[in-house]
Amino acid sequence: MKCTSFSDALAESLDDLDDRVYKLNKAGMIIIDGGVGEGKTTLAIQIMDYLNQRHGLGLVDLSLQGVKQLAMGGEDFSKKLLICQAAGLPVEAYDEAGDFNKRGSLSRFNALINRTFETYRAFKVIVILVLPSFSVLDQEIFDKNIPRLLIRVHSRTANQGNGKAFSLYRMLWIREKMKKLIVKTQAYGLVDPNFHIHFKDLSAERSKQLDDLSTKGKIKELKGAEIKYEGLLSYTDLARKVGRSERWIKQACAELKIRSTKQYLRRYYFPADTTDRLLDHLDEKAK
Repeated sequence: MKCTSFSDALAESLDDLDDRVYKLNKAGMIIIDGGVGEGKTTLAIQIMDYLNQRHGLGLVDLSLQGVKQLAMGGEDFSKKLLICQAAGLPVEAYDEAGDFNKRGSLSRFNALINRTFETYRAFKVIVILVLPSFSVLDQEIFDKNIPRLLIRVHSRTANQGNGKAFSLYRMLWIREKMKKLIVKTQAYGLVDPNFHIHFKDLSAERSKQLDDLSTKGKIKELKGAEIKYEGLLSYTDLARKVGRSERWIKQACAELKIRSTKQYLRRYYFPADTTDRLLDHLDEKAK
């Protein structure tokens, strides 16, 4: 299928990948990595538009209320994968959206990806990962032949984005060379790409929608960081520290007239000293 948003070589590669998933019932993951502002998410949207149209569907919905195929962070990824599968949508993109700034996030992310692809063929949804560097992925994913295409975006100009495309075989060589380099990004230049690509920007309207989605994700990340910095605890956190159920915690807070100091995403957060007050209350109950 002819595409006006990016190079023909990429369109041909996507056709092959789409056939691999939908005709041969095999896994097919696309990875887009690169620096900040190089157009990673823009390219992901254009690839999803192309695959949608190949299946007789419209462009990806980027509205705040209707977005289904773009997941901003790991928590959103699993939910929207199920939505895509139920709606018959052929592709979903995961945007890292600050996930990797959190402790333990890499191991959780890789566990999520491995779990997802254990049942991947049942879903028949192509997954696009948008990452700073594909080196964060576990080797197990590559051993299973799941990633089929890596696009390293670079040198974006005012008029177009640019990228290098690598097959699974060449990805493995890049990963091997990264092990010996202090500056890991130099490895992309030590392996010849399968082909080069160029891609256009989104329309002004869709760029604005994507900015709104990205801003929403960043605000969520900042709010989470703020809660963590202030040392605030949710009912779940308190239950874990006190060793009682959330129901017990809520009842105890009501008895002690302990009020939350912040509410975010329908969750209540309490000062760190709430733990001590609840433990004292527990001791009193025991007496």
